[in-house]
Amino acid sequence: MSDLPAALLLDLDDTILRFSSGAAPAWRQVCREFAPPGCDPDALVAAIRRVADEFWADRERARRGRLDLLGSRTTIVGGALEALGVDDAARVARIAESYERVREQNLELFPGAREALHGFRSRGVRMALLTNGEAVSQRGKVDRFELGGFFEAVLIEGELGFGKPDARVFELGLEHVGAHAGEAWMVGDNLHADVGGAQAAGIHGVWHDFDRRGLPAGAPARPDRIVHSLGELL
Repeated sequence: MSDLPAALLLDLDDTILRFSSGAAPAWRQVCREFAPPGCDPDALVAAIRRVADEFWADRERARRGRLDLLGSRTTIVGGALEALGVDDAARVARIAESYERVREQNLELFPGAREALHGFRSRGVRMALLTNGEAVSQRGKVDRFELGGFFEAVLIEGELGFGKPDARVFELGLEHVGAHAGEAWMVGDNLHADVGGAQAAGIHGVWHDFDRRGLPAGAPARPDRIVHSLGELL
């Protein structure tokens, strides 16, 4: 059995739930269904990708945007259609709302994630879930996949008013699991928010490199450990 800490702080999206890999197929599906007449769906997908990359690249805008995902995606779709010379507010709304629905339908647990959570609990590891994002959406994921029972606390940015990498959310997580920073690990996919934020708070930072892309050049943090699945921690 691998050595485990007294407590684990865990991210949700792309750590327990497979999230980002569902974006591209969802955009392709809705663009095939709702692209304007005469507009190549693939061209619309490419335009959405360009606008989305620019939108999410700004950390402050991303912070505000993740607290209103439908509004953010409406802005992105509107910008993409505008770049293609299309002015159609009703179509923008239809595409953004359909994308939200498809993403929700396709959301799933990573293989072995639930078993890993059971394994941590059976070994006496105390856990808290720390997730950024809007309250209704993130709480809905926790409830849908029946995850709440694994954790001493579920801390959601949209409910707290602050989120990772803010030191306050890590301090609150430690308080709920009854551990000091040196006794806990934070596991997440985001090098800036999860790993860097945890390390700044004195917590061991574990990077969940779920798609095995490897540490990028100029990474905002150097993780203390890299895993490709939660089960590796066991």
